[in-house]
Amino acid sequence: MVKWYNVNRCAIYHYNEVPTWGHHHIQDFWKEGRNGMSGGVYDTINRIFDTFAVTSRSRYVYVYDMAKNISRWSLNAVDYFGLTSEYIYNASAVWESKIHPDDREKYNEYLKQVFVGVKLDPNFEYRARNKNGEYVACSCRGVVIKDYVGKPSFYACSITNKGIINNNDPITLLPNQYEMLNDMRSLKNNKKTYAVLMINFIDFGDVNRRYGYMTGNSVLRALATKLATDGAPIGKAYRGEGTILALISENIDLEPLKRLFIRLKTFSREGITVEGKRIVNELGGGIIIATDFNIDEHSIYTSAKYALNYSKTQKHGNLMVFQNDTAENKSNMSLVNEVRNSVINGYDGFYLEYQPIFSVTDNQLVGMEVFVRWEKEPYGSVSPSEFIPWLEQDPVFYALGNWILETALGEAIEIKRSQKDFYLSVNLAFMQLERSEFRTVLLEILRRTGYPATGLCLELTKSSRQLGMEHLKSQIEFLKSCGLKIGLDASDFADMDLVRHLPIDLINLVPSMTGGMENNITTKYMVEAVTSFAHRLNIKTCFTGIEDEETAKIAKQYPISDMMGYYFGHPCRIEEFKREYL
Repeated sequence: MVKWYNVNRCAIYHYNEVPTWGHHHIQDFWKEGRNGMSGGVYDTINRIFDTFAVTSRSRYVYVYDMAKNISRWSLNAVDYFGLTSEYIYNASAVWESKIHPDDREKYNEYLKQVFVGVKLDPNFEYRARNKNGEYVACSCRGVVIKDYVGKPSFYACSITNKGIINNNDPITLLPNQYEMLNDMRSLKNNKKTYAVLMINFIDFGDVNRRYGYMTGNSVLRALATKLATDGAPIGKAYRGEGTILALISENIDLEPLKRLFIRLKTFSREGITVEGKRIVNELGGGIIIATDFNIDEHSIYTSAKYALNYSKTQKHGNLMVFQNDTAENKSNMSLVNEVRNSVINGYDGFYLEYQPIFSVTDNQLVGMEVFVRWEKEPYGSVSPSEFIPWLEQDPVFYALGNWILETALGEAIEIKRSQKDFYLSVNLAFMQLERSEFRTVLLEILRRTGYPATGLCLELTKSSRQLGMEHLKSQIEFLKSCGLKIGLDASDFADMDLVRHLPIDLINLVPSMTGGMENNITTKYMVEAVTSFAHRLNIKTCFTGIEDEETAKIAKQYPISDMMGYYFGHPCRIEEFKREYL
């Protein structure tokens, strides 16, 4: 972490060692002025700040007092980036934690150069994370203000949110995701109901692999143009994240949106011609009807992504419609809204439980799997199956996945120290695998917790199959190089295809594959094939979901290594786990 000004002998503290000052203490300390600087000069700084802090929604300002290590931020920055208050102590650590891990080194170097007087590019760019967990491109322009003896005293900086200013996507020429969210927020604030149609190619990666990214961009642009043109009479088109396209309509009549989706689906299915090549691809689509003004735009967007993903993965591209005026869907979207806000508000209501894993050979404890739980009134204790499939579509899920990982490693370290061969099994979120910076985050989590990488098994779930194989392979090979084990949840034979491409250490046989095997000879042969296949490759297998003695006896007939299920122990908090199983 860079010291924002290390020549001026200012006290720089680690973020976790900040004195327990309240907002008003810091504010008073700022306003008191400083030793050696007249109150008049300090008043001038405050007046200048107040003048420039009245700015647009895409521009933020802050002033940093180098000696006191206190900064004052414009209120729009406090709101957008989720800062604790207008006045922040130990600003270097707080703001650096918001900067994209891949950009921190160059950002720190830039500040060092600025503080010693080197003239640099006045529009330095980096990425910063907002309160919703999204990284936005920012540029900053700063100046060092010196005191009456020429000693640097303040750093004043203006930050421009490029994601808001450059509101048109350069490939499709449509307004981007941030503009879409702003428009949704405006509709909500004005108490206007609206509908969101969200579409995407079922396998756009295949287009890029076969024809190249330039051709892929042309295909996406052609579909975007079709959406904007045909959708103009009923709404406004946008480009979401990745290759997602969307249309917002203030007309919540479903029929025009359904007809538009059919035309777009036919357009893509019949083939989009680029440079003489006719490129055919299937579309999936989801519609969300927003009528509840208590649900924010991010939760509506996430729900639309859930509907789209369900269309692509479960309904072969058929249109999925969710309305928040029906009891079930309204409950789901309200829950998603509450859960995502809990993530933003410091993981409020989240906790972890652990289920024991036992060896087949001697029935000894060999590990545990972590499960995330959420409990909050008036919802009570909510099963993750009710919110994880929805939340997986939201950018905040990346932060939640990292919190689960770090919390679990911190709670498991004591067990690992006492049991050398013990391992912790944690599911990897799709967004963790998708982001390159997860590598850096993972290594930092391991360093902070002190948990050995060799005792951690990161499990791939079905959602990981959405990633391109080359990217997934690169991520897994990096994880293996760090000493981690890689697990795979096998719910059907399609999952086993990943074993051909990836260095898998453990296969979990889940109930959707093994259920009813005592009465179904086909299922028995499937389990026999998978376990024998894994055994010959020296891949361990864990038979999960065992609820009774009979199923345990059946499981032991196959060449498996571990067992887990309610028959052996229910998930519980870490303290209860230690009492029951150690």
